[in-house]
Amino acid sequence: MPKTFLNTRQSIQAKLSALVLGLSLTFAVVSICLQLHINYTNTYSLTVSLLEKRADSSLSTIRYSLKKEDTSLLLHQLQSLADMPFVKNVHLTSIDGEQYWADNITRSRKDGRYKKYPLVTQGESIGQLDIYLNLEEIENSALRDAIPAALVYLVEALLVAMLLLMIIGKTCITRVKSLVENIDKIDLNKVNKFAIPHSLTHHQDELGQVARSVQELYMRIRADSIEKRLKERTLKQHKSLLVEEVTARTQAIEWQNLANKLLADLSLRLLKGHKTNVEHDVRCCMPQMAELLGSDHIFWLSFDHDNILYRASYPESSEQPPIDFSDMFKVKRWLMAAQNVALVDVDNFEEDALAEHDFLKDVGIHSLAMFPLTDGRKSFGILAATNNHRSLAWNENKSLLLTRFATMLSELTIRERDHYAMAELQEELIMANERLRVEAETDDLTHLLNRRPFSRQLSAALYDTVDDQSMLSVMMIDIDHFKAYNDIYGHLQGDKVLSRVAQAMSGIAKQWDAPLARFGGEEFSLMLPNSDLEKTQKVAWQLCQAVRDLCVSHQGSTSSGIITISIGGITCEPTADTQPNQLLEAADQCLYKAKHGGRNRAILRPYLPLDKEPQ
Repeated sequence: MPKTFLNTRQSIQAKLSALVLGLSLTFAVVSICLQLHINYTNTYSLTVSLLEKRADSSLSTIRYSLKKEDTSLLLHQLQSLADMPFVKNVHLTSIDGEQYWADNITRSRKDGRYKKYPLVTQGESIGQLDIYLNLEEIENSALRDAIPAALVYLVEALLVAMLLLMIIGKTCITRVKSLVENIDKIDLNKVNKFAIPHSLTHHQDELGQVARSVQELYMRIRADSIEKRLKERTLKQHKSLLVEEVTARTQAIEWQNLANKLLADLSLRLLKGHKTNVEHDVRCCMPQMAELLGSDHIFWLSFDHDNILYRASYPESSEQPPIDFSDMFKVKRWLMAAQNVALVDVDNFEEDALAEHDFLKDVGIHSLAMFPLTDGRKSFGILAATNNHRSLAWNENKSLLLTRFATMLSELTIRERDHYAMAELQEELIMANERLRVEAETDDLTHLLNRRPFSRQLSAALYDTVDDQSMLSVMMIDIDHFKAYNDIYGHLQGDKVLSRVAQAMSGIAKQWDAPLARFGGEEFSLMLPNSDLEKTQKVAWQLCQAVRDLCVSHQGSTSSGIITISIGGITCEPTADTQPNQLLEAADQCLYKAKHGGRNRAILRPYLPLDKEPQ
């Protein structure tokens, strides 16, 4: 084991060394690159700054020499700029196309260009000056300046790596080796005591935690080994008991499988069956339920106010004696607070249950088990299993089966009750929706249709008229000088007049089976299906006369002194392209003409679908 550990340690040390050296060298390389970039940037910036200052001071001389055509002075200035550090060449192009280079050998327009300087004298361009930098020399200068820093970074990285490796070797590797040597001394085949040295377990770091965990693991293994030997002895003593227990559990599992299958079959029957066959479906499952519970009879009782009804029983020929709980206070208290199956035997009755004892004696029941059907607040039935001549052999599994069966019947009863309640509620909602629809489509004041249902009926009438190739008339009706009436008599009196006028026109509309609607304010609309212009004129005259016959005084009317109406209408044979709004607009324009023609009259005209403006 120590040799293996030694090889492992060497491998770990090699990996740690490679990792630490790699990270240190990476840090050094990154630092060198960063330093090189900083040096290059500083050199380049300094060169640019000096060049701009020198160029600014030389531009005036260059402009002068170029203007005076002093070539020697010009070349001297260009050469002085080219002699600056890191400047590769200087090029000047005059407005006449002449070119001057400080160094004709290294002419270049691609490498190192820094900036263009336009040469302008008295607002007139005389040329352009281009200065090229030697970027390669700048890079070399930056690299030379970075070499000392790079050496420092490399030395620092190596020193840090060596220091880290020494610390890891002192703090970890030595303690790991000692821990492995102590672990090799453990012999799991012997139940002897062993303890790892305190020098390894007292540390609070990860290695100390490992040492303590190893010590605790060994103690658990030792305890488990002792316990295993004790269990082996105990298992030999209880082998026969285990066989009996397995047999009993197998029988219980088989019984439970039969019970689950019975409940699943009942659930499937109830899901597939009709609500009227619920009792039949439950009755079909009762024989197998009675066999599983070991009972002679099973009863499903339902409470209906003060009556107790038998919904299903097994056998079907079982007697169903009348039951009265009025004196059975023990049963009443149990129904109010029952959470578990109640087991009752006539040989073990309490003194406060004499009425229950007498009832069971009278009907020939020796023992019973029952569970309430409840919705969590109130009991509405009982599921009972009874024996006539012996006590029930009961256990927890049978209690669970009876409880699940009763719970299923409770949910079934609740669904039935909710179904009937939902049906009644749906009927009430339908009636309420109908009332709301009528209220929403009826004007509160005049009890006539409002605009929305009238527009819907007009659209439907248009389709029917097109299909029948018949005619349709639409009228717009307005009470004359109604605003003046409201100003003189008040709005309450105006509402009464609106109601009386609507009632009078409604009588005429009903005679002709014509829908009449209030469009808003004092404006109404009437639709007359299957009517020609002559019939429409007759209906319009009857409407006007019905309102005049009311003889409602109107001091603000300049035409008649009473309440009157004006009518505008059209009669058409619509096509598939005719829209309701077109008819209403055409009728409204006729109404406009009736009002401007003196009011208290009706203006009707034929309407053609191609009309754009009424004639």
